[in-house]
This record gives sequence, C-alpha cells and structure tokens, in this order.
Amino acid sequence: MSYKNIFGIVFLCALLFSIMACTAHYKESVRAQGVYHTVHKGETFYTIAKTYNINIQDLAEINNITDTNSIKAGDVIFIPEAHEMLEVPPTVPLTEPIQEIPETTKEAAVAEPKVAEDKIIQFERKRFIWPVKGTVSSQFGIQKNGMRFNGIKIVAKEGTPVLASAVGRVIHSSLLKYYGETIIIKHNDNYSTVYAYLKTRQVNVGDTVAQGQTIALLGKSKRHKQCCLHFEIRIKNKPKNPLFYLPQSNAAQLGKATYARGRK
Repeated sequence: MSYKNIFGIVFLCALLFSIMACTAHYKESVRAQGVYHTVHKGETFYTIAKTYNINIQDLAEINNITDTNSIKAGDVIFIPEAHEMLEVPPTVPLTEPIQEIPETTKEAAVAEPKVAEDKIIQFERKRFIWPVKGTVSSQFGIQKNGMRFNGIKIVAKEGTPVLASAVGRVIHSSLLKYYGETIIIKHNDNYSTVYAYLKTRQVNVGDTVAQGQTIALLGKSKRHKQCCLHFEIRIKNKPKNPLFYLPQSNAAQLGKATYARGRK
C-alpha cells in the first residue's frame, strides 16, 4: 500500500472521529437527575435556587418559569442534579418602621435600586428568529415521563421551509442518531442551533448561511409519528431553553405546558 493511500485512510479516519466527537453529546432527551421541590409559604424562587446552589437562570429555563414572582405555595419545581430535598429558609418581611428621608438624600433614594445579576432571569430575544411557523407541542425541560427534553417541538405541515435561526456556519448536515436528518449550525459567541426531523437538507457542511435562509424542508418524525421540527439552542454545547431566546410573536403558537411546576 502506498504512502498516499495510507495518508488518505488516516485522513478519513480523523475526519470521521472529529464528526463523531462533535455530535456525540447530542441527544433529543435524557433521564432527568434531581429532585422535585414543593414550594412552601415564604419561599421565593431566588431563595430556592440559593439553597440548592443552582444558577437561577438554569433553574428557570428547565422549569419554563419566565416570571419568578409567579410561583406560589404548592407549586412543584424540579431541581436538577440535587440528591435530596432541602429546607429553604423563608423570606423575612421588613418590619422596621419607614424613616424620614433627609432632603439631601431624596434624589439618590428615588433612583431605581440595583438588582444583583444572580437574581435576574435573562432573555435574549433579538439574536434568533423562529425556524418554522407552527405550534409548540413540547417544551424544553422536564416532561411528565421524567425525561428532560433538550429542545422544543414545533408542529407544522410536511414540506414547510425550515429557516436558519441566525447567521452561521453549517457544522453538521446528515443523519444523526435519535434525530434523523439533522442540520447543526454554529453561531457567534459559542451558540449553536439544531434542526431535526427534516425531509430534505439544502445545505452542506462548511456552508455559511444567512438568518432566515431556507436550509431544509420539514419531514415527519418516525418516533413521534407527526410532522414537526425538533429545535435546539445550545451554548458551548449545553442545551438552553429556546423560549427564552426566540422572539415573542405569532410566529409560533404555544401549546399546553409540560414543565414540572404544579406537578402533582
């Protein structure tokens, strides 16, 4: 065998290994590891996150909670990676009498108080657009069967154009285990998007795509027996809740919620 053939074989093996390494962590859903915490009177979303030492953003996204002030006693929140339920100290209301504010400090007092960044839920709705128009049938996060869904499912007609959610470069365009025909696009700032259950793909690895460009036509999921798009947004390959990043518009209708909150 010539050195040229050996080099070709080594190159192909290296390329195959690289592709497998890039897609090895992609799974539609995984068994959720954690506990269900029942909210008690006096507990807040922030104190729950602090007690369990979990990032408040991650806790909000996996439970599909966009308004942390809306939780109430009796709600059930899934705490990922927790091994046991912990007692959350209740918030102590302010009981001291309100003091007169001196004139010299009134101007400073009326300014809006700064809120610590770790208490704020972040939304970034200008970076991405909806990849298809349809109905969101499955949300990100904890499902009724105890699985953690890594994206959302958007139901639409077969053959519906699938659009690139943001400008980027195609890093995968082929069959992918658990996903079927799949396209993965890498974006700036370590973001990537995943488009699965496709009928036909119209872009190849290495292609640069514009936001809103048709990259595929929607197919039918053999596993779910319906025409829908499986869509993911990831940061450094970590699945994020697309509903915290996509615009709030009529581009897609939200179906029945499937998150843990209120789970009985």
